[in-house]
Amino acid sequence: MRRSVDPTTLVVCATLPRPTRSGACAAWLDTLGRSAAVTWAATPDTLGAVTEAARSRGVSVPDLALAVQPGWLDSRATLRRMVDEARQVVPGLDAAVLRGPRPLAHQSLLAEEGMRVVVVDAFADAGRGSRRPAPAGWRCRNSVWGLWEVQVDPPRPAGMVGWMLHGSMPRPRPGTLHVLHAGDMPADRPVSGRLDRWLAWAERRAATGRLRLVQLTDLPAILGRGGAAPVSGSVLKAA
Repeated sequence: MRRSVDPTTLVVCATLPRPTRSGACAAWLDTLGRSAAVTWAATPDTLGAVTEAARSRGVSVPDLALAVQPGWLDSRATLRRMVDEARQVVPGLDAAVLRGPRPLAHQSLLAEEGMRVVVVDAFADAGRGSRRPAPAGWRCRNSVWGLWEVQVDPPRPAGMVGWMLHGSMPRPRPGTLHVLHAGDMPADRPVSGRLDRWLAWAERRAATGRLRLVQLTDLPAILGRGGAAPVSGSVLKAA
């Protein structure tokens, strides 16, 4: 049975530094990397280092996404090659993150290469529309079949980020989607006070049923159900 009031859906992402040395990667896995609530974006070389470190330590590989560099969008061939490299080290990889003002391009190529969801700061063309409707209040669009673009929350005091950073935490609207990006993780130490605060805040609200914290890779299936959680099982991840 569905709740009479739908919870807020929250996705938390962060980007791993490049390059990531094996020692630094192991230290990161021991601290932040085991949080099942976070999706970690990285370039192919760092994705490879993460998966290798996880296997060597006998732990699960965390939820991963490809950190698309804006320059890759200059060439379809370059973008295809980088996606192929990422999927060689993470078979089945189907999520990506593009930061910065440059909008996503080559959506059809990404869909053909198996990508299903990309976090962006801005949509390429507000008038292009969506082939499939997104749930009300969700900043998402499906400009080509098989690929969802999801807009990250703007990092300003008026949004959810401001609520968490400035101590003013009004209730998020039920049934809406918020996607937060904690920025680039520091290369010298596997610590993020901002990320810790976000996860602690989300965990408290999730415990009351007012929020569901999901991984980025969960979103295509959730969007396919119109924003609804599975009837059996749960996409809720403990922080």
